[in-house]
Amino acid sequence: MIKRKDKRKIEGNTNYFFEFIRIKDHFFKNMNSWLKKVADHRHQSYKKYEPEVILLLMILKNVFSLKSMRSMTDELNQDLVIDNLGKVLDIDLEELPHYDTINNFLKKLSPEELGKIRTYMIKELLKKRSLEHYRINGKYWGIIFDGTGLFTFDEKHCEHCLRRKYTNNETGETKIIYMHHVLEAKLVVGDMVLSIGTEFIENESEDVEKQDCELKAFYRLAERIKKDYPRLPICILGDSIYAAEPVFQICDNYKWKYLFRFKEGRIKSIAGEFSKIKTLEGKCEEEITWVNEISYNNREVNVLEGVVENKKGEKITYLFITNIRVTKRNAMILLTIGRSRWKIENEGFNNQKNIRYYIEHVNSHNYNAMKNHYLLTQIADILVQLFENGLSIFRLVKKTAKEISSKLLEAIRTRMITDEDILQLAKPIQVRFA
Repeated sequence: MIKRKDKRKIEGNTNYFFEFIRIKDHFFKNMNSWLKKVADHRHQSYKKYEPEVILLLMILKNVFSLKSMRSMTDELNQDLVIDNLGKVLDIDLEELPHYDTINNFLKKLSPEELGKIRTYMIKELLKKRSLEHYRINGKYWGIIFDGTGLFTFDEKHCEHCLRRKYTNNETGETKIIYMHHVLEAKLVVGDMVLSIGTEFIENESEDVEKQDCELKAFYRLAERIKKDYPRLPICILGDSIYAAEPVFQICDNYKWKYLFRFKEGRIKSIAGEFSKIKTLEGKCEEEITWVNEISYNNREVNVLEGVVENKKGEKITYLFITNIRVTKRNAMILLTIGRSRWKIENEGFNNQKNIRYYIEHVNSHNYNAMKNHYLLTQIADILVQLFENGLSIFRLVKKTAKEISSKLLEAIRTRMITDEDILQLAKPIQVRFA
């Protein structure tokens, strides 16, 4: 066990911000170029700061866990920070852009531009052999789909708002809440859940008869992921809302595998068939039971049931539906993977809402800028997870998410990136994930 004195020495010799940039450049050596070449629709007279300066600053705002645009200005408006950012971007930088300048840029930036940067990042990661052992059945990349709320308003924010009517049971008064929601697709690689796609759940206009919803957003997002990753072997994970014929059909068409949480009331014919067969000829391994080849709508599906004991000693039954054939060899693996859907909520949305990124904080009231703020958070989160899981010091010195962000902020404010450091960035390194 490492002594406290040795921990202090290790930490004292570590420039956390430099190590963060080194891991960024290791995985994404062309990222600065991607930031630089986004389509910039600002008028030429307003281009005091180039896109790469604005975008990197906003990514770092999230990395440093700075809640608001104003706090970003307060914390980072220092000569050493400006010098360090200039060194990292290889430009002469005299000042940081004001948050009004940043939001004006994000108002005009197409979210597709940030989507392209994220796609570049994910494709670079998929090339790395260090992630291969996270595939399902040694072949499929697990992608979790789940939606969440971002913003809630008492008054209409824009024509794209979702609407929900509430009635007070005591007074009978009704109230309309206006909301913005999002659907995320996250690549599951070990303890990391990395954003691979985003679809905003939004009404086309305020007078639509049927509002947008998570399933409609899934159809759009699935199409985009197939287009961006046409040959990627995918197994999609999700809750019981996805156990539906249109989703099964999409998976058939795209040759995707799926593993969904299954509730008996979702598709009664499948649930009934499983209950009948499992007692007669269902395969069983410890507390896992499964039945393969249940007929449904000209296809065959497989159902897996597992009983798991939680930390309180309570036994919970999990039921999953999949088009992966269940065997004695993979039953426990599939059960574990199916239960991993909670990661997008706990390690994904909960972390982004309450621990580090504050995605429910409104950084701009312009809807397009709101989208871009969210997407920049997803890009930052990919970098942070690679940093936390890839920097070997964190296996010796345990740190919370808050502490890591604080260390990064402290480093950029107090430790200079030297010319020698910049030369070190060009040298190859090894990054291993536990």
